[in-house]
Amino acid sequence: MILKSFITTAKRNFNKPVYFDSFGSSLTFGHTLTGSILLAKHIRNLEGENIAVVFPPSLGGALANVATAFAGKAPVCLNFVAGKEEQKYVLKMCDVQSILTSKIFIEKAGIPHDKRMVFIEDIKNKISKKKKSLTYLACKFRSKNSLIQEFSDYDLPDKNAVILFTSGSESTPKGVPLTNQNVHAAIQNFSTIFDPIPEDIFLGAMPFFHVFGFVVCLWLPLLMGLGVVFHPNPTEYEKLGRIVHEKKVTIVLGTSTLYRGFIKKWQKEQTSSIRLAYAGAEKLNDAVREKFYEKFGIPIYEAYGMTESSASISANKANDFRHGSVGKLLPGINGKIVDAETYEELPSGKEGLILLQGPNFMKGYYKSPELTEKAFHQGYYITGDIGKFNDGFLYITDRQKRFAKIGGEMVPLSPIENKLTHVLDEKTEEEKRNCAVVNIPHAQKGEQLVAFIVYPNPDKLSLNSSLDKLGLTKLSQPDHYVCIDSIPLLSTGKVDYNKLKQLALQQYT
Repeated sequence: MILKSFITTAKRNFNKPVYFDSFGSSLTFGHTLTGSILLAKHIRNLEGENIAVVFPPSLGGALANVATAFAGKAPVCLNFVAGKEEQKYVLKMCDVQSILTSKIFIEKAGIPHDKRMVFIEDIKNKISKKKKSLTYLACKFRSKNSLIQEFSDYDLPDKNAVILFTSGSESTPKGVPLTNQNVHAAIQNFSTIFDPIPEDIFLGAMPFFHVFGFVVCLWLPLLMGLGVVFHPNPTEYEKLGRIVHEKKVTIVLGTSTLYRGFIKKWQKEQTSSIRLAYAGAEKLNDAVREKFYEKFGIPIYEAYGMTESSASISANKANDFRHGSVGKLLPGINGKIVDAETYEELPSGKEGLILLQGPNFMKGYYKSPELTEKAFHQGYYITGDIGKFNDGFLYITDRQKRFAKIGGEMVPLSPIENKLTHVLDEKTEEEKRNCAVVNIPHAQKGEQLVAFIVYPNPDKLSLNSSLDKLGLTKLSQPDHYVCIDSIPLLSTGKVDYNKLKQLALQQYT
């Protein structure tokens, strides 16, 4: 599983750098293995089986997570930018008694002190130079099989590798325990997407509490012998552009929203090392894809994953893609399209609810048997996404929850946002996302549409007239436009639809 694979890769690439940060520091595979084992001896003595790990994407954060695995504990990657109530909910659900973090980080981030906090700096100060040297030599010269055997009890297939929580962009976060087998299977799938070469370096700006950050940025390089450069803030677009150039990043991962910022702030000469760019977590806006290619000559390939699937489901590949789709299902993953009410399987090309299964999918939500029962149908995970298969490629229309029911008709919200983005792009040079649409109750029509836009004094008649010219039906045109300073985003780059819906409800009900 993941510890065995990491040890095997580390022994083969002992002196090769694996982790870099944007401040000039780095760790080799050998130092990462050594540091993880040293820290693990102290983490193993912390109270509780689940350890909250609170770090940004960084060398220390990576070591803390890997060391927690070597300690036989399950890291709970806490979303430190979430609200206090959400954090309390997560900590209580997971019965967290120890919070592993950094003094420097919590001071910079303004995170209140908690008596359960254990600081990585204090643990490091307890480890003598002699102990560090001896452990380093042991990692280098002990046999691979000896090291694997020592940690085999912590590397069992069904042991939790992490407990993540869904982003909460549309509902209350749910605990998702991913096992060693889940994470290992996902990484094997990703290897078929990236066709990695030894020189590959990922841009690792996604937070570790996001499934892409944990699986792809944190663990995948360790298992596949690649590199990754961490930066704590994915929205510092100019800084990320410099990092891509200086570190010769070859693979970029981001959301449609993040790529929008990259287009505005990156220079073409900074991107010469990039060989692959992938988008996920939200639908890739066509205009973003086209503008990124126009400016940099680099195509963005869309992929599909979710927390419950360890981030991997389907992906386009450089030699096998269809723009507008999320690619073909990855090896070992089965999928079908069913009627959303009867669950009767639909023929190819017919749109319906997407059901999936595979070795990378969680077995169920953490301590939530009722939610788990509702999440599966005859062994298939119910994604909540609406889509179809054409020639083996999966196309996603929208989230099931991202439909409005107006006058008895189901109206998808993503196409409205896409067209409205196009209209606003003609009027402003805003580098960040410039609109989001939510649906709220309406006494006569069933539901009404509220568009939040980063544009002063919006005129409904003018904007809807522009949408009309783009072919958007009257039924799909927003009922209200609200000017907002910026579209609220979660730390993953997704739109915080929960927050927007609450704002809309306060204003229009």
